[in-house]
Amino acid sequence: MKVLFAASEISPYASTGGLADIAKALPDALARLDVEVIRVIPCYRQIMERNRNLRDTQMRLQIPVGLSNHTAEVWLDEVDFPKTYYIRRDEFFDRTFLYGLSTRDYDDNFERFTFFQKAVVALIDTLKIKPDIVHCNDWQTGLLPLFLRHGINGGGRAQSERTVYTIHNLAYQGVYPGSSFPVSNLPFSCYNMYEMEYYNQLNCMKAGIVVSQYATTVSKTYASEIRTSEHGCGLEGVLMDKGDKLIGILNGVDYSEWNPETDRHIAKNYSADDTDGKLTCKADLLQLTGLDPDIERPLIGIVTRLAEQKGLDILAQAIEKIMEHDVSMVILGTGQQKYHDLCTEWSERWKNRFVVRLEYNTELSHKIEAGADFFLMPSRFEPCGLNQLYSLRYGAIPIVHATGGLKDTIRNCCDETGNGIPDGNGFVFEQYSGEALYDTLQMALKKYADKTFRQDLMRRNMREEHSWDHAAQEYLDVYHKALAL
Repeated sequence: MKVLFAASEISPYASTGGLADIAKALPDALARLDVEVIRVIPCYRQIMERNRNLRDTQMRLQIPVGLSNHTAEVWLDEVDFPKTYYIRRDEFFDRTFLYGLSTRDYDDNFERFTFFQKAVVALIDTLKIKPDIVHCNDWQTGLLPLFLRHGINGGGRAQSERTVYTIHNLAYQGVYPGSSFPVSNLPFSCYNMYEMEYYNQLNCMKAGIVVSQYATTVSKTYASEIRTSEHGCGLEGVLMDKGDKLIGILNGVDYSEWNPETDRHIAKNYSADDTDGKLTCKADLLQLTGLDPDIERPLIGIVTRLAEQKGLDILAQAIEKIMEHDVSMVILGTGQQKYHDLCTEWSERWKNRFVVRLEYNTELSHKIEAGADFFLMPSRFEPCGLNQLYSLRYGAIPIVHATGGLKDTIRNCCDETGNGIPDGNGFVFEQYSGEALYDTLQMALKKYADKTFRQDLMRRNMREEHSWDHAAQEYLDVYHKALAL
């Protein structure tokens, strides 16, 4: 089977979250199942700066975007496997950030990713790739199934591919004014309530869900949640109509990248059988971030996009009471300006015990997983989440809100009275509130004082298995179902 995997970001070169990790790890796992995988990604500034293995193929694709015509350069990673093509046009992708500034998205995002998706189709046809499946991801590739059907000029195309569309985060749908439709060059018949029209606007994610043979999302609980008005973000009806062709597949972990036994980013490697190196990693993290060097003080880590979805609002409700305890906290991430300001204010107020790094930093994210005692994920909703899975392997005990993939992967390790639960692996709060967050964190700190309980829990967590191999097999099953239609 041949699969073309199209995504808007890829780890470690250009990332805003889990999609980038999946764009690296899932194709790798599929290749281990003897699937021929080709990836196509935009060529951002970060990729040109960080990936020294790129070469210009000298291939040039002419891409219509509305009334304009743009040239796409095709670059190739000569070393990476599976084979990865990068679509370069500096006018669209040579920018500091992938999708926008901290205060707003780029005004031309619809044009940028229309160009990218059409370039994917042009690449398929020019190279005669003939994939069985085109795997699309999030709104940035939501129109790709339509371009595969109608061609990049809208005049039709002999389509043989089946498409599978993965929803990584339903909150970001790529909704634009209906007046933007001519930019797509698609037949006007596509602008209807059954495909891409959405309350007199066009909705890229809706198109991807409806037109693809199968839609998937990144955990089973999230697949159920998004069929409700509470979490459906206005598309719950569309998702209900998808029926059994909407499937939840839990993300996995790329243990070649996220493994404390081999991690090149951390101060000392360690394992479930020999955890001494974790203390070394904690001391290194404290020194690196300028936190007080008290190794006995519990250290809470957060690596996240600084957005409302991620629970920053309920953390703000609880932060005063949390910092009354003898704890330290480190936050790494970027996002909305109001959360930048909030975290900066906290770091100034609780100097030496609270630090924020407003950046994307792969090395530091590994160091936080390795050095933290607890990893906090208070997300209002979380399609899957990967950091809680990284935390299990690194011995950072997860504290999470019971939603989406967090609910699927983290189980309470003690009851309300503090008695241990044998198969638990973290601390979970059901109600989305600052009070519930604080109460659960307070219980976690109480159990932290029990060194035997803490060490046993940490070692048990580190032995859990969440590799991509099982998830890749589930995706392969979906591909076969799509081909059978």
